Amino acid sequence: MRTHILPLVAMLVVALLLAGCGKSAEMKQMESDLYASVTKAHDEGMALMNKANDMSAKVDEAIANFQKLASDHPKETAGHSMDDLSTAKQKLSAAVASMKEWMAGFKPYDETMNHEEVMIQLNGAKEGVTKVKTSLEEALTAATTAIDSHKTFADEIAARFAKPAKKMVKK
Repeated sequence: MRTHILPLVAMLVVALLLAGCGKSAEMKQMESDLYASVTKAHDEGMALMNKANDMSAKVDEAIANFQKLASDHPKETAGHSMDDLSTAKQKLSAAVASMKEWMAGFKPYDETMNHEEVMIQLNGAKEGVTKVKTSLEEALTAATTAIDSHKTFADEIAARFAKPAKKMVKK
C-alpha cells in the first residue's frame, strides 16, 4: 500500500508547486499588452463617439435646411428626399448607443484571474470595441456623404435663384 501512496504524494507536491508559481512574466506581459490594446481601442472609440455626437447635430441642421429649402422651393425639390439624412441620423444614434452599451458591459480584467480566463475576456472586449469603432466610422461616413450631397443640392438651387449683381457704370 505504501508504494501506491508515494506517487500520489509526489503528484500532489508537484501540483502545489505549480499552482504556487502563478503566472509567468510572459503571461503577465501578454495580458498587459492586450489590456493596453483594448484601452487604446476604447479611447479611439470615445473620440469617434464624440465626433458622432457632433455630426448628429450637423445632420439635424442639414435636415432643417432641407425642410426649409423644400418649403421655399417645392417645385425644385420635388423628387428629392432627406431619407439619407434620416438614415444617417439613425446610424449615428445606433453607433453611439452601441459604444455606451459596450462601455457599460466592459469589466477591467482582474490580474488574479487565471491567464486563460483573462485572455478570453480581453479578446472578447477587443472584438467588441473593434466592432463598435467600425460602426461609428461607417455612421460618420454615411452622415458626411449625406450632408455633402444635400449641401451640393442646396447650392445648385441657390445658384438658380441668385440675382446677378448689377453692373456699375462710370459716368
